[in-house]
Amino acid sequence: MGWRSPRGALVACLAIALLLLLADQRGAAPTQALRAAAGAAAGPSERALAWARTAVTERVGAAADERARIAELEQQLAQARAAAAAAAAGTISATAARELAAAAPAQGYRTVPARVVALSTPQDQVRSATIDAGSRDGAAAGLAVLAPEGLVGLVDSVAPGVATVRLVIDPATALASRVASSGEVGVLRGTGQSSTFTLIDPLGRMAVGDLIVTLGTPDGRIPADLPVGRVTAITGSAADLTRSAEVTPAVDDSTVDRLGVLVPEAAP
Repeated sequence: MGWRSPRGALVACLAIALLLLLADQRGAAPTQALRAAAGAAAGPSERALAWARTAVTERVGAAADERARIAELEQQLAQARAAAAAAAAGTISATAARELAAAAPAQGYRTVPARVVALSTPQDQVRSATIDAGSRDGAAAGLAVLAPEGLVGLVDSVAPGVATVRLVIDPATALASRVASSGEVGVLRGTGQSSTFTLIDPLGRMAVGDLIVTLGTPDGRIPADLPVGRVTAITGSAADLTRSAEVTPAVDDSTVDRLGVLVPEAAP
């Protein structure tokens, strides 16, 4: 009756635990048998769990390596495609390269060859061209862009692989220029279709057919003596205190294709 009471059961459990502890310290066979039985029962499960952990770890590691390799190959493919596209779009002939080099100033500049990939129309408010040379090629805002015939415009904005060129005829363009034959200085402004050149000195010498060239800038971004256009008509007189000329651009903007960006060899 006492063994069936809760207190009796607790005393019995404590007695059995004490006996097992004493037997374990002496290396008795019963405890070893219990341990062996527990190991036999739990061993397969533990081995299965260890195999699963190893397999999952290896699979995850392999997947990570595969993803890294795929990402690397995709990057190489993208670079190869970009290089091929740039080569296809930007390759110019040796003759064109020589013509651009001949039109560039003799010293202090290098010519970055480029091709026109987009061009505004006469109906557009902004007259511009997009070229396939950008900041990674050395193009920067304010640099002169020329064709073999003369100045096309100025770099307006740049991205790594392309740039926008504001044409000489754009109404926002204003260039310090001069008459090549007389040296008379004036300001050239675009009209959207052509340009006008206004003399600083209304008494300065200027005639139809005269070549207008750039005066250049102190920072060297625009070289001097780049052909801009020729005088086709003159308005005003010294009595009017102003003399202006209509100037036909040296470069036909509707046919521009291969151009060169003039990059100063030394920082301005």
